[in-house]
Amino acid sequence: MTQTVALVTNVTQYAGPAGATALAADGFLTVCHDQTFTDAAVLDAFAAANPALTPIADQEPEAMLAAARGYGSVDVLLSNDYVPAAAVMTPFDNATLDNFEFIIRELVYRPFQLIEAAIPTMKANRTGRIILITSAVAVRPAAAAVLYSAARAASTAMTTAAAKALGEFGIQLNAIGPNWFENPTYFPPGLWEQDADLRALVAKEVPLQRLGQQHEMGALIAFLASGKATPVTGQFFGFTGGWLP
Repeated sequence: MTQTVALVTNVTQYAGPAGATALAADGFLTVCHDQTFTDAAVLDAFAAANPALTPIADQEPEAMLAAARGYGSVDVLLSNDYVPAAAVMTPFDNATLDNFEFIIRELVYRPFQLIEAAIPTMKANRTGRIILITSAVAVRPAAAAVLYSAARAASTAMTTAAAKALGEFGIQLNAIGPNWFENPTYFPPGLWEQDADLRALVAKEVPLQRLGQQHEMGALIAFLASGKATPVTGQFFGFTGGWLP
């Protein structure tokens, strides 16, 4: 029997730990990409520490899909895209085209290439679930993150529009937009306990009064990947503790 495969990108960053853990727990053979896996020692260490996950060294979108298909039918794609925090906070009045091109390449071009590589087989199978992790600034842009907000808006709109284009083939596409979410990239574990200013800011800005957790993100990803509610497609899910209106 062919194994059902989920492909997760940037597994050690942003929502990657949540997504990979939840998908593996739900029975998917979970193939994991990460930029650090070009180092064989890092890949081997990750594999040893995470026996339920299958890391791959491939970096280009088509090669990643090909490697994942070596294990079975790729029915779930979790495109977990990020740029470093310093790039997020690029001042708009001092930005260059190179700054913007980097952010667009990582947050728009790469998920586009992944989706394009995934959909031929999904169309043939008339099923598939594609989830993009974008950001809540896609719908509530931030003055301190203008370029980042624009790129996240583009990838979010691409996801919700593509859901309309691909719905007839039974392919679901949805976007999750986090903010105020504990993750290795922007709000690393331990920061909450150490940073009183962060706690005060969250108390002011976030109705939930705390950061969202990885296991909570994993629960949402698992639901969207389950295929149990196919009409849930073309949606943007704010994962913000109520920060979005």
